[in-house]
Amino acid sequence: MSLCLTPAIERITAEVTGRARSLFAEDLALRRDELERAVRGRRVLVAGGAGSIGSATLVELLALEPAAVCVLDPSENNLAELLRTVRSQEPVFPGELAVAPLDYGSPLARRFLGEQAPFDWVLSFAALKHVRTERDAVSLLRMLEVNLLGADRFFSVLREHGHGTAGVFTVSTDKAATPVSLMGASKRALELLLWAHRAGGPASLLDGGTAPSLVRATTARFANVAFSDGSLPWGFLQRLAKEQPLAAPGDVRRYLVSPREAGQLCLVATLLAPDRSVLVPRLTPERDLTDFVRVAKATLREHGLTPVLYETEHQARAAVARDRAVGRYPILVTHSDTSGEKEEEIFVAPGEHAEECGLSGARVVPAPTDLPDGLAALLRVIEDGCVRGLPVTKADVVTALAAVVPELAHLETGKSLDHKM
Repeated sequence: MSLCLTPAIERITAEVTGRARSLFAEDLALRRDELERAVRGRRVLVAGGAGSIGSATLVELLALEPAAVCVLDPSENNLAELLRTVRSQEPVFPGELAVAPLDYGSPLARRFLGEQAPFDWVLSFAALKHVRTERDAVSLLRMLEVNLLGADRFFSVLREHGHGTAGVFTVSTDKAATPVSLMGASKRALELLLWAHRAGGPASLLDGGTAPSLVRATTARFANVAFSDGSLPWGFLQRLAKEQPLAAPGDVRRYLVSPREAGQLCLVATLLAPDRSVLVPRLTPERDLTDFVRVAKATLREHGLTPVLYETEHQARAAVARDRAVGRYPILVTHSDTSGEKEEEIFVAPGEHAEECGLSGARVVPAPTDLPDGLAALLRVIEDGCVRGLPVTKADVVTALAAVVPELAHLETGKSLDHKM
């Protein structure tokens, strides 16, 4: 499911968050003219644009009437669903909409972008985002190949061929603020990589070369996106379809935004946030934190089922047929004890300062003035493991990441989400 913009999902998210109106509705209404002037008649490139957040942002962008949009994404299935969705909605987008099944950091993407007329706005959503992906060295290296090595190559191509004449946006995560997971640290390093390309210097931090700097760069950290591809709530829908029990941690509280809010956040960060800034949503622990058991219960109620809680996997699996026969459905309530899980979500790290930027739904964190050493060395470690096939270990990667993100507080418990339902 590449597009999670469905009425049912929006209803579930509204129930769980208590927000009947989007967090960014007021900003979008008050600054609609400014948004339209920024996009109307422009050319837009969206990398990773067929995934959940990218496609939600694309829907918001198309309503602003760009002249042409090009979407890069390695998932041909998600690209097909994206096109079906866009072509099936009113009003029909009148501009040029093209897609290409490309990995944004690949040599073929470099060739493709070298043949295109300059894009005004460039948005990148390409990422591996699961904490479970840091299970071993090979999986971790693949995540870093996408999140960092591919990003460096992509930014280099943009600079070389003059793409992003109006601005470049790339998506980050709340897990980048004081990261405890290697995924979060990779996204913090991505923010720093973006600022390095905005500042100029080598066209590629790894390969060198010369090119003009990016003319404008922004990013955004935000909460869990309800029912985004691969997320725990997305898994609830898969379990229901396969008649398997739902499972959710009972001791984890997280911020949640709807798919539409996620797209609007990225739109606002791209077009309205100040240059060299990280947009963060205006969410508070007292009002906005929720838990996944509550999401699971709301999901079942949306499907006309009564939730029943269980304490063991065996009990939950054995109860599916019995409960379903009487309009009930099992939820296994688990305890969080796996590597890389944050006890508390934050958007602004110690030492950072969030500033007002004229938006009611968000604030911004200015980019740091000094960039750490070690970014190029980190990229070399990733290239050694992914391209040269050298025996790079997980410890090697953690050391290289920590040199760039010294606030990384990774806790290795020896347990992975792969061992849970």
